Amino acid sequence: MEPVTEETTAVVGEGFRRTTRARNKTMRAERGRGFWRLGTSTVLYVMVVGGMADYVDPQVRVIAHLAFWLFIGLGLGLTVARERRHDWAPRPRWPWLLAALGGAVTAEVLILAVGSPAIIVGSIILLVLGAFFLMLVG
Repeated sequence: MEPVTEETTAVVGEGFRRTTRARNKTMRAERGRGFWRLGTSTVLYVMVVGGMADYVDPQVRVIAHLAFWLFIGLGLGLTVARERRHDWAPRPRWPWLLAALGGAVTAEVLILAVGSPAIIVGSIILLVLGAFFLMLVG
């Protein structure tokens, strides 16, 4: 048997030493891609408020509309603050207004047109189709 000789080998990771500490590096802020969260939350709001309409007092629906408008306004405020903080060009503001007013009007029109049971069944069908699509795309 031959004796094992010690050779000077590079230490693992030697070629990958940082010149700048990681916490000093700034990460580029990424802008959101579209209004998917706004649209999804508006559709879910219409499903919930439309589905509960026959089972609660009308005052509860009014409170739900006001809370939804408050959350939409809060989301718009956070988006504007983020745009200013990262020096991004301002995005259109009309989708926020459309979501706030369109969601409330759509819920009320669906309640008057088809009623809560049909909205519940339609919501379940829409959620199942959405889950199927999400499973397809990964």
